[in-house]
Amino acid sequence: MEDSLEIFRAIDPEDYLKKFTNANTRPDSRAHHATRQTNVQTSILTQNSYGSSLVTIGNTKVITAITLQVGTPSPLTPSHGEIDVTVNFSPLCGGQYNTAGRVVHDDYEHRSVAANAYADPQSLQSFVKRTIISSNMIDLKQLCIFEGKAAWKIEVSCIVVNHDGNVVDAFLLGAVSALMDLTLPQVKMNKVDGQEIVELVASDEDVLKPKNSMVGGKKLDFQKLVVPLTIGFFGGKMLVDPTLEEESLCEGMITVVVDGNSLSKDDGVLTGDILNLSKSGMNKCSLEEIAACSQLAFGRAKELEAILKP
Repeated sequence: MEDSLEIFRAIDPEDYLKKFTNANTRPDSRAHHATRQTNVQTSILTQNSYGSSLVTIGNTKVITAITLQVGTPSPLTPSHGEIDVTVNFSPLCGGQYNTAGRVVHDDYEHRSVAANAYADPQSLQSFVKRTIISSNMIDLKQLCIFEGKAAWKIEVSCIVVNHDGNVVDAFLLGAVSALMDLTLPQVKMNKVDGQEIVELVASDEDVLKPKNSMVGGKKLDFQKLVVPLTIGFFGGKMLVDPTLEEESLCEGMITVVVDGNSLSKDDGVLTGDILNLSKSGMNKCSLEEIAACSQLAFGRAKELEAILKP
C-alpha cells in the first residue's frame, strides 16, 4: 500500500496533494493552518562571530552568523551605522543548487512561478534586508562609535544547510535571532601616525577573537519583534508554512511580517501591526484572503514570542 502511494506521488504529485487537502489534511499530517515545529538556538558560533543562531522549521535548517566592520558613516547620517544581509544555499540542499549555492535554472520548469521566486537567493536577500531596515526594528544610531568618524557595519550572513521549504521565514527568523544575540564589543579611539583608528578593548591579549572582545560589550535594543509567516495557495486552500513539495505545487505564496510587540486583542480577536507583505505567483489577492493571512501571522507571532524574546 505504501509503495503504491509513493508511485502515485511520483507520477502525479499535484493530484496526490489534492487527495490530502480535500480531506482537510496534508501529507505530513498537519492541518492546513498548522506550522511545523520551530526551534531557535543562539550563540552557536562563539569563536568567529559576534552573534549567531540556528533556526529549524521542520526539516528546514538555516545557520546565521554576524560579523562586524568599522566604517565611516555617511555625511547625511553621521550618527548611523549600517546593516547588510547576505543569504545563500548550501549545495547539500539538493540538486537544484550548484556548488556555489546558486539555483540551477534548468530546474525551474519543474516548479511553480511562486516557488521559483521563493528559491532565488537574490530575491530572498533583498526581502530580508528590506524588512529589517524598513521595519525600524533597530535604531541605527545604536551602531555609532564616534559621530561623523566611525560606526559599526553589521554583516548578517545566512546559509540554508537543509531545505524542506519556507526558507524565507527561516532566513528572517535567523537574522532577527542572530541580531538579538549580537554583542557590540567595547572600543576606543587611538591616534597612530597622526591618524585616528578604532581599537577593540578586551581583557584577553587576543582581542581579535569575538568571545574575548565582547566582554563588557553592549546588546542592541529592539523596538519591534519581527515575525514572518509564509502561506501557500493550492487549489483554493491556504497551506501555512509549506514544505518544499507543497511549495513546488502552490499557485501563489504570501509572506506576512508582523510586529510581535504590537499584539493586542480587540473583541477577542488578535490584532497588531503589519510590517511587510510580499506575494508571488498570484495576479490578485482578495481583501478577505489578506485579512485571513494577517490573522494567521498574528497567531504565529504570539506562538514565537517566548522563543524569540530573551
